[in-house]
Amino acid sequence: MSAPTAHCTADAAGTVIFEFAEAVGTELVLRRRGGATPADEVRLPLTGPRAVLDRATPLAEGHWDIERDSRPVRPGTRDLRALVDRVPGAGPVTVRVPYPTADGRLALRCWVRAPHAEAGAIHFADGAMTVEGVLYGAEAGDGATAEARRCVSPHDGGARTHRVPVTGGAGGAFTFTLPYTALAEPPMTVRRLWDLWLRPAHGEAPVRLSRILDDVWDRGSIYVYPAYRADGWLAAPCYSGDNDLRVRLDPGD
Repeated sequence: MSAPTAHCTADAAGTVIFEFAEAVGTELVLRRRGGATPADEVRLPLTGPRAVLDRATPLAEGHWDIERDSRPVRPGTRDLRALVDRVPGAGPVTVRVPYPTADGRLALRCWVRAPHAEAGAIHFADGAMTVEGVLYGAEAGDGATAEARRCVSPHDGGARTHRVPVTGGAGGAFTFTLPYTALAEPPMTVRRLWDLWLRPAHGEAPVRLSRILDDVWDRGSIYVYPAYRADGWLAAPCYSGDNDLRVRLDPGD
């Protein structure tokens, strides 16, 4: 028996509707990849050919695999237009994006962030990157900084952090400029990745800088930015597979 196919429609508030061609089975099962608690399995009743993941149903951040009748579900059409350029309301920022896996199954990528720092446009000049974005659930205040963090081996001095000031604006807008030279610590012999965080104010907890408010579930191989070439290294911003913003440095001639 072939795997069932589900067509999906997602709205900006977090509700996802799964629609099948046939009214077969009694429930749809969502399982969080790597999860081991009762909360990592969610069962949705099938009403005829349809199952609804309501916005009020809690899902932890991560990847959720989808099954019906103990079989994986194949992806059909996915209407994700409501997710593009969305502006979240009050409370935690919740994003749910149905997507096809590499082996042809339907899955759901979920983010839950409170507060959340959404990365926007990135500009380049004079060996630096300037990032614009919007902070939700907090505002950039006194002592706000952006942090570039690199984890290295203990013999290399432990974790490294470089900080630059953040300028706040109306509606949670923020801007900061990060010079690449601060991250190019010699010797540059292997690739280095620096994760970017935003600390809204002095003494407040840092917030991971990401871009999740649209229909892209994995920016890692999609968003490519121009590289800056210096003497012995190259630098460019990039995204991780979890849509977190970082800076990549590579050895160069």
